[in-house]
Amino acid sequence: MEFKHFLHPHNLSFTEVGKENDSMICFLCLDIINGPAYICNICDYGKFSLHKPCAELPPQIQKEAFHPHPLRFTLGEVIVCDGCAKLWGGIINYRCMDCAFNLDFRCALAISNDYELAVADHVSLQEARRIKTTIHHFSHYHQLTRCKFSSMKTETDVLYIFKKLWESDEFKCMACKQELHGTLTYTCIPCRFLFHESCINDMPSQVLHSPFHPQHILLPRPIRKGSSLKCSACRDDVEGISFCCNQYDIKLHVSCAKYRTRAIKHNCHPDHLLLHLGKSIMSEIFCKACDKDCGDSFLGCIKCEFCIHVECIPLPPSAQHKRHLHHLMLVNPFVEDDSGVYYCDACETERNPEHHVYYCEECKYIAHIGCALSEVKH
Repeated sequence: MEFKHFLHPHNLSFTEVGKENDSMICFLCLDIINGPAYICNICDYGKFSLHKPCAELPPQIQKEAFHPHPLRFTLGEVIVCDGCAKLWGGIINYRCMDCAFNLDFRCALAISNDYELAVADHVSLQEARRIKTTIHHFSHYHQLTRCKFSSMKTETDVLYIFKKLWESDEFKCMACKQELHGTLTYTCIPCRFLFHESCINDMPSQVLHSPFHPQHILLPRPIRKGSSLKCSACRDDVEGISFCCNQYDIKLHVSCAKYRTRAIKHNCHPDHLLLHLGKSIMSEIFCKACDKDCGDSFLGCIKCEFCIHVECIPLPPSAQHKRHLHHLMLVNPFVEDDSGVYYCDACETERNPEHHVYYCEECKYIAHIGCALSEVKH
């Protein structure tokens, strides 16, 4: 039995694909084929193969109970699906030509075959409508769309297609610079911008007393697609949005502008205070004392680009704090629980879990280095 598909020039032959053949991938949904399928015997074997239900999905879907207008296929686009609210980039999607309504291929397949929409990893249409909303935000020139983002780590072919369509191998938040993993996200698809929902919600309209420029207020400034700046703190490129000083040439990532740190005075660099820094602020920085990578926690002077391991300066291995009975031991960065918010017991302000601290294991008492030691001397 032969079948003609609207995306392929050759006739397709019907076949049954067994479980032993786990390398044949459906050209449309990018899942492994196991069962009834249509295959092109003229192209390399298996190069153009389709699940039988995928092959039978028409170029236009009309389901008035689901959407009042016909949905027509489109090729190679990134969309936020109105069926599942996921950010998706696939070979084929379906779009309403009368309104801004899109379906990814899997949702279109479920609707066309009268499956319930809440199958596999799809949420209900009502839930999708609750998630997929739009906002105007000072971080960007264009409207942002709220959606779900899946890391797709196990879907190698899907991820490959998505990366090609997104024109990037990385999916990082423009605010915190961290990878996006299965979380609610705001996106501007034309600009290829992504933000964690939490980063949008927590983004300040101004930053006061930034550790890298405490003299003046820093204000947000959107950056257009294709442009970038150099961060005055970490020296990496800033894309999407920066926080800037209107009086000096200071430009910072959102995460750098808000970075929590403490200043320490030390005789190894007597001219300026050293900031306690961690891996999220700088990478590939080398210690001035041992010439090795500074790694996860170090002290740095932004003015002089001086960086040194905590272990390479003579900090005492233990200290006696006036507010605590026991000696405190200098320990590597750690977190005491999974709350995501951590405090210094000495000054009762929030601490950065990327930094070394002085710690009493018996009492679980934690103090900033600067709180445990008002000044460190050789």
